[in-house]
Amino acid sequence: MPLKIYDTGKGLTPQTDYFGKTKIHEPKKTSSNPVKQEPSGMPKNRGYRAEILAFTIGSGLLLIAFLFPPVKHEGHGSQQIAVQVGFLMWFGMTFVMAEIIRRVCLFSEEIFHLRTRYDGSISRVVLHVFNSRNSANFFTVIILLSLLFISSSDPMVMTEISSHWPTSFGLCGLYIIFISVVKLTENLVDCEVLLDDRVMAIGHGLAYSYYYGFLKIILPASENSQSLRDRASHFEFEEKIQLASKKMLILIPDTCFCTPSFQDMVPCGQIERVKTLEDVIICRAGMRGRPYSATVYLIQPEGSKAPVYVMMEMPSILFVLYEMNTIGHTNSKLTAFERTQQAQAFCRVLGRLLEDDPSCKDMYDIIYFKDQNANLAQMIYDHVQNTKQ
Repeated sequence: MPLKIYDTGKGLTPQTDYFGKTKIHEPKKTSSNPVKQEPSGMPKNRGYRAEILAFTIGSGLLLIAFLFPPVKHEGHGSQQIAVQVGFLMWFGMTFVMAEIIRRVCLFSEEIFHLRTRYDGSISRVVLHVFNSRNSANFFTVIILLSLLFISSSDPMVMTEISSHWPTSFGLCGLYIIFISVVKLTENLVDCEVLLDDRVMAIGHGLAYSYYYGFLKIILPASENSQSLRDRASHFEFEEKIQLASKKMLILIPDTCFCTPSFQDMVPCGQIERVKTLEDVIICRAGMRGRPYSATVYLIQPEGSKAPVYVMMEMPSILFVLYEMNTIGHTNSKLTAFERTQQAQAFCRVLGRLLEDDPSCKDMYDIIYFKDQNANLAQMIYDHVQNTKQ
């Protein structure tokens, strides 16, 4: 079952394409959803433009190398040594050019995510796609200067070296196809394009921690506990309360700011804590009888006729990203843009982990939302009403 991500701040829901990747489309507007929908939001998963373009260019270069074999020239004495050194420089430049072409292919995909991933800034796209270590730039300059020196000292040497351009084309084509198509998965694109040397893949790690450290415990059934759905049914029977959904609503705020309680985020009375389900108690990480809870809340925004009861959770682990943005030190400081990128990475990775786990099927909804000036009670109420239809 494909992951369902609802960006209620931006009105986006995903569908799955023929390749199995998640696409996010704007939902149809209904009269039951009075919240004004805004453009863009959670970034769409990357498509196949970069891989298709890389494969096309790489295949073309290989075809050229096959059709035009190199022309051999004879050299003697010290000229042969210069030619061999020149070959090393020439093929070094070949891989530099191949890497540039590969990044151009990545750019062809990233430009389609200009608004949702880069806040509409082309300079950010260029910086993240073509960013490389200073050492790589240094060696590129050294290779170029060495080639210029060799060609100026003996033109015949440069003629001999450049006659092997078909071989260079072939190597360039193999590099592009192997790196871009065979080895480059979507996860690696996320890490390489969105993150520079200073910003680590924090969102990815936090998602794994939250999944294995909480959701994997609280959602599925185990030897000592029932599944979330079964415990929710037991709660309904005991408390005589009808839950609007037996799924855990996982709220992911864009700013990563998590208040001590949901009541602090809305006017008084619109969200009320009701009771927790039966705890899941396990021995874990040096603690015996450690409880894990799922909490039921009453949601009744202003103007609604009747309240709804839902189970919801906001990952407190995301507050780490908020603190790195607000009070982080030099080596751990995140900008607001980087914080948002990490929150989106957290959402995507968590969704993939849950989607690939059959034991968590139909037990969660991930809601990514823009929390600035958002009415949380109204947002959740509308979400529940829309999913009933």
